[in-house]
Amino acid sequence: MINLLFLLAIVVIPYPVRVWCFHYGTEFEPIASVILVAGLAVTACTWMAKWFYGMPGRRVMDQRLAPDFLRQMTRRYGIATLIQIGAVPIAVVAPRVGVAVALLCIAFFLLPQPKPRYVPGEEPDEDEKLKE
Repeated sequence: MINLLFLLAIVVIPYPVRVWCFHYGTEFEPIASVILVAGLAVTACTWMAKWFYGMPGRRVMDQRLAPDFLRQMTRRYGIATLIQIGAVPIAVVAPRVGVAVALLCIAFFLLPQPKPRYVPGEEPDEDEKLKE
């Protein structure tokens, strides 16, 4: 169910983007900015919900991943989600700044992500690495 909500949030994103682009520079830009930033925040929240669902007992996580790596990724995703949520009230006060904060947060994830770290002695073999 959480994954479906995440996918729905992704599918809906083009509509707030279009609204914002259409109203950029008009009197409705503040409202369009809040709609865009809120849509991006919903996507971030549903991603965090998926992440937290998969963490307990490592339901969907590779059992071999190092606990410090999982903590690092949880911090990374959590901070990004908080920034996205924080961008909503910023967009209410300063629409373009709020949009810039939200888009910069998304751009951060375009940078190369950390390589997975595994528990010593449990690294995947070369065949598994090639499948990734």
